[in-house]
Amino acid sequence: VLPYFAFIFFGCISLYIQYGKGIIAAIFEKPKKEGWKLVIPVLIIAYIIAFLFLGLGNLLGNKSVTNGAIGSGTVTEKLIQLFWICISLIGEEIITAALTLPFVSLLMNRLGNKRAWIFGAIIGSLLFGMLHFRAYHWNLYQMLLPIGLGRLPFTWLWVKSDSLWPSILTHIIYDVLLFLPAIFLGL
Repeated sequence: VLPYFAFIFFGCISLYIQYGKGIIAAIFEKPKKEGWKLVIPVLIIAYIIAFLFLGLGNLLGNKSVTNGAIGSGTVTEKLIQLFWICISLIGEEIITAALTLPFVSLLMNRLGNKRAWIFGAIIGSLLFGMLHFRAYHWNLYQMLLPIGLGRLPFTWLWVKSDSLWPSILTHIIYDVLLFLPAIFLGL
């Protein structure tokens, strides 16, 4: 159970060390109204981006690797595993914030607000993708493009809504919709 909370814990610690206790409250504020309305469109866009990157990878000869997150076992065991994965996705969003915000802060004075967020989000997303090296067996293409840059819609939703909550929910729905067919169809 402990590993599923590691990203939450270390992400919060990292943000606290960098920005103080106010940052935790700030990223978990009540989202702007339009944040919740954007969950489904962002979910669709995230799938489109991921599948386009996977398709491009196939054309370039990159062999996609499954992450094996659900593992083997009974349907019940796999559903319990999926629950714990959903807990860890909260941490993934916090870690992404901890990876993105320093670059945004660093670039803010040089590039301005909008461009700092664009470049910060790209850098944070690529670093997020690199965190998946073990899950995807060092498949750099898959880690950096479908996983890394494929998460940019989640980051955009976080920025647009002024809260991590919509991006957390979207990321959980995204993964659940990917894993449920694998669980019930035995894929």
